[in-house]
Amino acid sequence: MTENTIQPYQSTNSRSDIIATYDDLERAARAMAASGYFQDARQVSQCVVKILAAREIGLGSFAGVTGVHVIKGKPTFSANIMANKVKSSGRYNYRVTELSERACSIEYFEMFDGKWQSIGVSTFNIDDAKKAGTQNMDKFPRNMLFARAMSNGVRWYCPDVMNGNVVYTPEELGAAVDEDGNVVDGNVVEGDFAPVVDQTPQAAEPERKEQQMTKQELSAAVQDTRPTRDQILAELPSLTIEEACKAKTSAGVLYCNMQPNVLEKVISNLWKSLLNNGLSPDEHADQILKLASANEVLKAKQDGSLN
Repeated sequence: MTENTIQPYQSTNSRSDIIATYDDLERAARAMAASGYFQDARQVSQCVVKILAAREIGLGSFAGVTGVHVIKGKPTFSANIMANKVKSSGRYNYRVTELSERACSIEYFEMFDGKWQSIGVSTFNIDDAKKAGTQNMDKFPRNMLFARAMSNGVRWYCPDVMNGNVVYTPEELGAAVDEDGNVVDGNVVEGDFAPVVDQTPQAAEPERKEQQMTKQELSAAVQDTRPTRDQILAELPSLTIEEACKAKTSAGVLYCNMQPNVLEKVISNLWKSLLNNGLSPDEHADQILKLASANEVLKAKQDGSLN
């Protein structure tokens, strides 16, 4: 292995990463920082740290920059990222058994001898929130209770899905967040996102060039971060027909109630959306599940096992 080569991350779905060398990493980080889209990653070095933290748990570059926040020197992850890691692990699963404005309970399962077995329940209620000083309970109580129940459950019952990292949501470490757990710019705890200064001698010149990137150059750099068809196929989970039949469109239509020709159009649209990579990590995970479900239902309808 050469000095400029970094080991591709190992994800739970064995998806290949587009970043194979440090040059690839820096190029992706530079494009993301120059885009101005990310509130707490406006310098190349900040993007690099977030991407590396994401690689530790098998996430891609874009998911790392959007969903990982380094607060007080510790990486934090959105509750949806944790939930996705549990669901996509193949070893663990969870079920929300209670979700109200007063409490959230999540039951966790682990696969033993081909069967799902309950391994514990994580509950976070309004009294726990008051003791912990949980934010946004007046605005988004169910979201905040779910996030805390999820992070506790991952720490207690399946820490290996996060590669052994002690997981926190940004809010747990004092960052101001919105209803989706995203850090709100301008309201973070002092010192959480102190600018990181690149110490390399040539830092000044690249920074000037970074500001002068043309739209064509930025578009080309961002294009490099888009997933390939093979990468998306590798992400698709294996579903039973019962699980697939629970999936529905945004309009509430169950896939199992659709005709094959309609399902083919749905699948085509899902592919276009995923390949364009204009999705947030949570939207990407949702459409991956929908694509897997639609494929399974279409196959069952075509072979006659599902009418």
